[in-house]
Amino acid sequence: MKEKISNDLSYIKAGYRSDKWKWVLSLSQNSASLPVTKAKVKVHTTPDEDSGGTGEAPAEDEPPVQKESPANSEISQPEDVSFPKIFKEEQITFEHIMKTFGLDKPPKNLPCPKKCSNNPWCLAELKSGAGKEKARPTDQPRDPTKPVGLQNTANTCWINSALQALFHLPKFRNVINNIGGFAGEESLSTMLYLLQAIFVEMDTHPNKAIACSPGSLFEKIGMFATQEIMRKDADHEVLKCVSEFLENTIDTLIADPRLGPELSPLFSTSLMRLARWKCPVCKIDHESQLAPATSYTMAAYVSADECPLDQCLVDLQTETQTGVSLICGSESSGSGGCGAQVKVDRVVTPKIQGLPTILVIRNNSLMDRDLKRRLHVVYPETLDLTSHTLSHIAATYTLSAVIFHHGHWVKHFSAHVRTNGNKWYNFNDEQVSELTNRSTTGNPSESHRNYFSIANVANKYKHRPGLRVSRGSFVWVYVLSPTAEEETVTTPPPEAVVEYVLRKQEESMTVNHQLQAEIKREKEALLGQLAVTDILEDYELISESLLSAWFNCDDLEYKPQPSLLAQPLCEHKLFSPRKFHLLKCIRKESLQSLLNDRCGIHQDEALKKLALPISMSTDSGCCRQCLAKAVNHILFIERVKSLHKQAKKDARKPHEGPTVVLGLETLEYWPRLALSAYVKENGIDTEEEDSENSLETSKKTDDLTKSSSNSVSGSSGVHVNGDKCDNGEVKSEVEDKDVASSCDTSSSVPENDDFACDNRTGNAEAERDQVDDDKSKLDTCSEVKDASVSKAKDTKETVTNELTLFNEDLVCQHNLLSPTVGSCRIPKVLATEIIELCGESVHPAFFQDDFSTCPDCGAKLEESVRACDSGRQQKKQLSNLFQERKRPHPMRDPGKQVYAVSREFIVKWKSYIRSCERGDLEVCPLTKLENSSLLCTHGHLLFPVFSLQPHQLSEYLVLVWEEEWQILSAIYSPDHVITAVYNESAILITEPGVCESGCVEVRAAQDYEDQFSYECEIIHVRQVNSVTDIPKRSGRTRGGAAAAQAGTNVAPAAVNNESIGPRKKPRLAAQSGSGGAGAGAGAGSTGASNSHRLVRASKTFSSSDTLREVQNFIAERTGIWPMLQTLWVCGESQEGDDGLIQITDDHRAMTLNALRVRPGDTIYFRAAVEDMQLAAGDGMVEFNEMEEDW
Repeated sequence: MKEKISNDLSYIKAGYRSDKWKWVLSLSQNSASLPVTKAKVKVHTTPDEDSGGTGEAPAEDEPPVQKESPANSEISQPEDVSFPKIFKEEQITFEHIMKTFGLDKPPKNLPCPKKCSNNPWCLAELKSGAGKEKARPTDQPRDPTKPVGLQNTANTCWINSALQALFHLPKFRNVINNIGGFAGEESLSTMLYLLQAIFVEMDTHPNKAIACSPGSLFEKIGMFATQEIMRKDADHEVLKCVSEFLENTIDTLIADPRLGPELSPLFSTSLMRLARWKCPVCKIDHESQLAPATSYTMAAYVSADECPLDQCLVDLQTETQTGVSLICGSESSGSGGCGAQVKVDRVVTPKIQGLPTILVIRNNSLMDRDLKRRLHVVYPETLDLTSHTLSHIAATYTLSAVIFHHGHWVKHFSAHVRTNGNKWYNFNDEQVSELTNRSTTGNPSESHRNYFSIANVANKYKHRPGLRVSRGSFVWVYVLSPTAEEETVTTPPPEAVVEYVLRKQEESMTVNHQLQAEIKREKEALLGQLAVTDILEDYELISESLLSAWFNCDDLEYKPQPSLLAQPLCEHKLFSPRKFHLLKCIRKESLQSLLNDRCGIHQDEALKKLALPISMSTDSGCCRQCLAKAVNHILFIERVKSLHKQAKKDARKPHEGPTVVLGLETLEYWPRLALSAYVKENGIDTEEEDSENSLETSKKTDDLTKSSSNSVSGSSGVHVNGDKCDNGEVKSEVEDKDVASSCDTSSSVPENDDFACDNRTGNAEAERDQVDDDKSKLDTCSEVKDASVSKAKDTKETVTNELTLFNEDLVCQHNLLSPTVGSCRIPKVLATEIIELCGESVHPAFFQDDFSTCPDCGAKLEESVRACDSGRQQKKQLSNLFQERKRPHPMRDPGKQVYAVSREFIVKWKSYIRSCERGDLEVCPLTKLENSSLLCTHGHLLFPVFSLQPHQLSEYLVLVWEEEWQILSAIYSPDHVITAVYNESAILITEPGVCESGCVEVRAAQDYEDQFSYECEIIHVRQVNSVTDIPKRSGRTRGGAAAAQAGTNVAPAAVNNESIGPRKKPRLAAQSGSGGAGAGAGAGSTGASNSHRLVRASKTFSSSDTLREVQNFIAERTGIWPMLQTLWVCGESQEGDDGLIQITDDHRAMTLNALRVRPGDTIYFRAAVEDMQLAAGDGMVEFNEMEEDW
């Protein structure tokens, strides 16, 4: 915050360049004070004897009184700087103007031969062509052997990418070209004839790229496609546009009866779904066919990094449907059966019945809002789906096109497409380049087959010619590989369409290249005449933007836009002194040539009516009113800076004269109020604060853009082209860290194998000591946590509650002086000047005659002080109870009468004691000792206390000694008194006793079920080499039988199968020499697997989450794909086994509640050994340990 205050008190940060406005500070040598906002204020002061010169707030019964300052009172004044009263327009000299506009230091050599970026005398940058766009691809002749690009206008990159993919599908174009009936302009209202004409345009266009000019074919299809997308997509998701455009185009064309019979087989995929299930009554296995499904596109979901595309196809994945009502023996269930109506889980396996010629696959994971980072997908150039066909028919597809999605906030699309010559090209709107596989040290460029992948991942697949990898691929287009006897015959487009397109091309070729070269020469000659050659000759100022736009315009007559002329002007239609960087100097005698030449700047009648000047002289063109306003603003900032420094200095020492009380927050942040009041009163344009500093930023950006356009952009990961900007690589790394920090709870991972499962052994004494130590640690952690939360809350309030009124921090809710806030005192004269600077931003309570210490807040403070004293006294008297030490024990204290207090009350009481120790201003003491939570409606205990161990009993209540009970009951009146005593058999006998009417069993069953319903609780995952490495459980069982037993051991709600022990930072696998995505599990021998560390991690889950989400988390952390994971969870202990359940395909759709996974449980996993070789690949390291991500 202090750094922000220093920024506010710097005129440089307010938008004034130090080298241009430094002359303003020299004005302080001629005068003594600066005028302030006129306001009648009445300041409360207190005699020095009231405060004693200590700098403290006045007492409650002695409010501040108004007192005039004596004439001979010595008040501290700033000693270093004095400021003029008001700097008026008449005081502005020509020298001031020259310094402000940067004209006081001309170059040694004129005209300036250098390309100066911030020099008003230099025109060489414009003359050399800097700032002028290079020849656009839409104006460059095209190589007939290369494909054409498409101009991006109004965010049409998604249409361009889809059109390039469709254009290079020969079978699709043949079907389109088979239809005749084209009748000119009236036929272009349908998608069929639009595509016909566009495909002819793309085939015959003479330039490198086709411009989307008004009335062109591309404007028509853009409007048509946008209307269709926005009509069907209510969310207006830009990401869905390209897939929606492809699907809508296919649907529209197939709906045409002339195209439907031929086009539908090209895209239609028919799936037959086979259902298998087993009747639980007659044990008969049934198999049947469900209703077939037909679609024109296929969906894919990438759930793990570097996952193969064929394993991501959602439509071809086996599905387990749970709880399906079926009749055994019905027609839908197959032949045979007992006829019983049952609920079963059936497995549905989709099989391809009808193969499409063109397979379009959409990546749905990029549209997942919950997916925080992009995952690489490995897609083959030859996709084999033979195993997914119904009769194992050969189904081999060849990659034809890939459409990429760029960026996270700025959306953009580009495409890699295979052309007729079996060559791959990158289509990025107008830019078309051939794909290369040359090696790169950084991230691959756009023209690389592994584009949009991280460098280390791309390098891993660069030697695999049949595979590609990317994390931005959104749509894949595959074409069914033709057989040897198949031969594709190209169908030419209708002649009427070709004639129409060629005629339109001739009409649009109106650019005379010879005339453009002549115009360029004349403009260069005019620019040379405009350059100032002698500092003594007359010159005028002109807008640099206007000069640049004129020089770069290709038209014969240039007519500027009004906004371009108004850019450097102020509200008085003169050059603004804060926009000096937008001006250039030109010779006055050459100005008429610029205005009268045929290639010069011409004004139409509408522009002349606006009376916006094109150029003005330095003296008459500078707005003196705005200059004086800027000078006074700088002087005011310096004055406030000096007063702020003086006020903080005076607040640290005593004073003999009258003083004024200030809040500490007001003392620190009042300059903001003063600056805000001055800006509001004088109409300072805050929008121009960063106008000067933005010049250098924009020029650096231009230089970066120019340099990056001539180099390979893959190493930087930044692509700037028209309306798009992709910085996905850098942003993704940041998002990965955000994901790790948000979901990874590393502090809760068990440290070693001994604490992996619950194992409570040992004698009762050791167990009691362990419980006491654990409670002490928990209390200490809770105390530290409360203090941290309180501190964070106070810090948050300090940051978010911005000071809006002077001395607002001193005023309580009753509009009186708060006795709880920190304050200081400064001399009255200095305070009066500061208050006048703040204008109306002073709290109105400060001007009240009775502005004294608030009695209500004072009484509340006294009450809190008394409560804190009482709390501290209670801790001294009940220190053992507060730390829960030396509690009654069954083996050590038999026969002694004790009392039971509910755990709920003890928790609240400890929180109250901690707030007293911290000295909180608002302390809420307890009023009653409540034990009602321990009793049922019959007035008996809800828990079988006679059978619970001490550590189990402490979950519900705390046993206190008779002396402690007397102290507690004297302070807090109990609602129920529960006495207890341990007998000689170490059994706890209570009065009242345990309920025998069934309440205990109902509560136990409810507690047992409640532990499986949770939100955002930590679940651990741990990698093992084999099932034998999973620690054996002993002690308590997890079975439901424990909950059903009345009067026996009942598992409490907060007890997990994991013990509460020391926690350790999770470790990622640092693998060396082992395989790829699945190599983290330790393939091969046990000795080899021990050479690397196994993965432990944690994340918060809810009981409604499925096991698939846990598998996805494991895949993110280890790179082991879900299909390569073998998982175990601790299930119900039955028949004396170890209680481990190995996860199968039937369990993956089940929730954690159904699997009986509780908070703190551990799910064990390893990589499937039989698939390790396939996952390992070439042995490259696929996942490196990054300590900071954890």
